[in-house]
Amino acid sequence: MSILKVVRLCYKQKLTMDKTNLNFIFEQAQKNDENGNFFNASAFYKEALELALKAQNSELIKICKSKVVEMNKKSIESGKDFNEVDISVDFSDKDREEIQNNIERITRLDSIIDILKTIGCNSWFCPNINDIERQSLDSIPIFYQLANLSTISDSGHSLRGGSDAKYSWFMDTYRRTQKFIMDIYLNRIFYMLIKNKKLTIKELSKYFNNSGLFNSSQLKIVNIGLQRYFCKDYISALHILVPNFESFLLDVAKKLGINIVRIDTKLDISTRTMILSEGDLDSEDFKRIFGANFCRQVKFVLFEPLGYKIRHKIAHGEIDFNECNFQNTTLIIYLYLVLLGRINVKKQK
Repeated sequence: MSILKVVRLCYKQKLTMDKTNLNFIFEQAQKNDENGNFFNASAFYKEALELALKAQNSELIKICKSKVVEMNKKSIESGKDFNEVDISVDFSDKDREEIQNNIERITRLDSIIDILKTIGCNSWFCPNINDIERQSLDSIPIFYQLANLSTISDSGHSLRGGSDAKYSWFMDTYRRTQKFIMDIYLNRIFYMLIKNKKLTIKELSKYFNNSGLFNSSQLKIVNIGLQRYFCKDYISALHILVPNFESFLLDVAKKLGINIVRIDTKLDISTRTMILSEGDLDSEDFKRIFGANFCRQVKFVLFEPLGYKIRHKIAHGEIDFNECNFQNTTLIIYLYLVLLGRINVKKQK
C-alpha cells in the first residue's frame, strides 16, 4: 500500500525564535531552501503559512502553500530525509497452526452463504480501537516523541495529523493491524474460496441480491462491480464498488433510523441526501448503529489521510494504478459483507 513517504526522523537542536514573527520565520524558510535543507525549509514554510493565515496575508499564503509542497517533493527526491518504518513479525509454528485452523473453520463451512455471513459478522476482521489505543500508548518509540516528525503524500502534500507523534503512531499501529488482517486472513480466505470455486460471481451476486437491502438500480451497478472483481479488473471494480458502498451505507443508516437529509440555503431552501463524511462516521448516531470499530475501519479505508483514503483518491482521480489491486477490492467487498451479515442477523432476531 504505497500511500505515504512515512516519517522524517531527525534530532536537531531547535532554534530559539519568536514564533509570532512572520517575516523572521519566512526568512528562515528561504535560507534553508537556498542551502538545500529542504525538510527544514518545508517545516519553516508550513509555520509561516500558519502565521500568514492568522494575519490574512494573501500574498504569503499563496507563496507558502506552494513552497511547502515543493520543499516536500525535493526532500523526497533527495533520498536523505525520509525513512520508511519497517516492522516485521515472526510467527511460531503454534501461531501458524492456530491461524490455519481459524481460516479452515470458516472456509470449511458447508454453505457459501454461511461463509459470507461468518466473514461479515466475525470480529477478527475489524480492528479493535480500544486494543490499538492501548497498544500504541505502550509501544510508542522514544524517537517519535523527540524527533522532528512529518508525514507526507507521494505528491508532496503534508498530511493532517502527520506531525502529531501520538496520533501518527496510533494510525501507524492501526495500519499494521489492518494489513495483518488482510495478509493473514481475508486475502487468503478469498483467494482459497475463489480458487476452489466455492465463491463464484453467481454465488456472491446471489448473496447480495437476496439481502433485500439494495434498490434495483443500485444492485445492477454493484453486480457489475462484482463481475469486474472476478475478472481481475480491479480498476473498474474499485471505481464502481467504492462510491456505491457510500450510498449503500447511507441507505442502511436511513433504514435504521438515522436522518440522512441535509438542508441547503445558498439560493433558497432546498434539501438533499447527505454526503458521507468523516464527521458522520465519528458521530454518536453512526457509532451506536454500526459500532465504533466498524465506523473507524470505514473511515480508515475511505477517508483517513494517514490511512488508505480510497474514497477521496477515487473521487478526485488520485488513486495510483498499483492501489487498484486484489487486496483493496477484497477489503471493499468485506465492508459490504459486514453490513449484509449483521443487518440480516438483526432481522432474524
